[in-house]
Amino acid sequence: MNALEAAICAKIAYEPYGAARAARFGYSYRAVRGRDHFAWIGRKEGITVVAFRGTALFGRELRSYRSNLSTDLIPWTGAGLVHEGYYQGLWQVLAGVRRELRTAGGEIVFTGHSMGAALATLAAVLLEAERVHAFASPRRGNREFAEGYSRDIRVTRYVNRCDVLARLPISGDVQGSEPPRRERYCHIGRTVRLPAIGHSISAYIEGIQMRRRGEYQFQPV
Repeated sequence: MNALEAAICAKIAYEPYGAARAARFGYSYRAVRGRDHFAWIGRKEGITVVAFRGTALFGRELRSYRSNLSTDLIPWTGAGLVHEGYYQGLWQVLAGVRRELRTAGGEIVFTGHSMGAALATLAAVLLEAERVHAFASPRRGNREFAEGYSRDIRVTRYVNRCDVLARLPISGDVQGSEPPRRERYCHIGRTVRLPAIGHSISAYIEGIQMRRRGEYQFQPV
């Protein structure tokens, strides 16, 4: 799966009629809904894609924004400390995604935009994915998390110009530490910088297309 296809799958996660869009794109479609979070799983030609939705800006799903605000660093099942809100949000859909992947074959690719990219990166460790395409991803954990992240998972982080949200959060309180302390958040994965401006998934699709047209040298992924 290339970067453009992964970005389109991430965009489908936002769409109310995602099943129809996935079908036009050649994928099957299975939705996994949590209280505030959402993912869909599709299969096509030996590839299984899991796409996590980012922050929704409409209807009841607007509540998903609250996960961005819980910036404490907490332990998880992997190395280091991670973002409390993203880890707790992941658990809303993790069991459903795991069930859908029991019959998955071939390559398993996780993708997502913004908060969805953070969820995809954390889920990839727990569900043994092989590849993560992370668009406009915020930081997910501390330095120990970044250094201990599985080297068996290829993570590529795509960043548009002037996307300030992809640089957050800067630091967080370590939950339960005594005396209280803060640690800096770190990014993980290989960074691919895109020439478009904006944070939306549509802006990221535009950025990938611009690089593919040669308007900015595209790095193979």
